[in-house]
Amino acid sequence: MSFQDNYYICTNKIKLWRVYKIEIMKKTLQLYSKILLIVVAVMSTANVFAQSACIDYHKKKCKRQEANSSYGMSQESRSAMFLKGQTSEFRLTIYQGKDYRITICNDEVLGDNIGMAIIDRETGEPLYNNKDFNYVRDFEFTVLMTREIKIIISVPDDSGSTKPQGDFRAKDSTGVGCMGVLIEEMITPKKGF
Repeated sequence: MSFQDNYYICTNKIKLWRVYKIEIMKKTLQLYSKILLIVVAVMSTANVFAQSACIDYHKKKCKRQEANSSYGMSQESRSAMFLKGQTSEFRLTIYQGKDYRITICNDEVLGDNIGMAIIDRETGEPLYNNKDFNYVRDFEFTVLMTREIKIIISVPDDSGSTKPQGDFRAKDSTGVGCMGVLIEEMITPKKGF
């Protein structure tokens, strides 16, 4: 065999080795992509199942005060998954001539001192804070003027403080639980003659 024949054989072997390496890399990348896709799918499914455990939590777990009460459940009631240390808020329009009762309930893992504050959305004026009343779970009030409010729910972390709103990191998975906010309403009964 001549030098030129050996050269072509070597270059062909090198070319084949490069093609082989590229094929191995492609197959490895495809395998990693499939594994990543499976992991994402499993994580998404787990999150959906965890969230679905909290659907209608307020209907199942929040105790209505009296079964024969004139209060009816508002469609503004809600349930969500919370983490220790999380704060979340939502808006609600309250109407003149109505009485409201707001009740909060939660899984035990979130603790007992769940904060509920009601703020006038337009002025920012605090209207109620259950922290001032030893973290009671329900609040009844009569509306004298229609207004938009914010209801702020705060779950303390293990140290008793809350993290900034929107920070959804928990130290461990045991700090996750369901929270329900049951809003009941009725027309204010006429008083007097």
